Amino acid sequence: MTAAHTFAWAWSLGWTLLVLPPALALLRGWAPAWVRRRATPRMVRMRGVGGLILWASAVTSAVLPLVGARTWYPARTLAGPVAVITAIALVAVTDVAERRRRRNAVPTSQ
Repeated sequence: MTAAHTFAWAWSLGWTLLVLPPALALLRGWAPAWVRRRATPRMVRMRGVGGLILWASAVTSAVLPLVGARTWYPARTLAGPVAVITAIALVAVTDVAERRRRRNAVPTSQ
């Protein structure tokens, strides 16, 4: 086993242990009180989806060289910057939409 293989396995294990559990918890709606006070349930779930996208991106970029797909450039491009930008955009768009919805709330009847 080479140093590159060891790093790829450690990278995958680290992301799986540190990012996957919080992302799944947010996806299920489980969040600390300080997060729930600032975010709507939809925002919490979208942050969980963003975390899952980042986790999949990190693990995929580490697994592709392990399986011998070093030259498969489109997959590495999609697993890298495109996935990160997608996760950031998903969370940002949801955050802006929720803030706009909260600001333009329909008044209730008196």
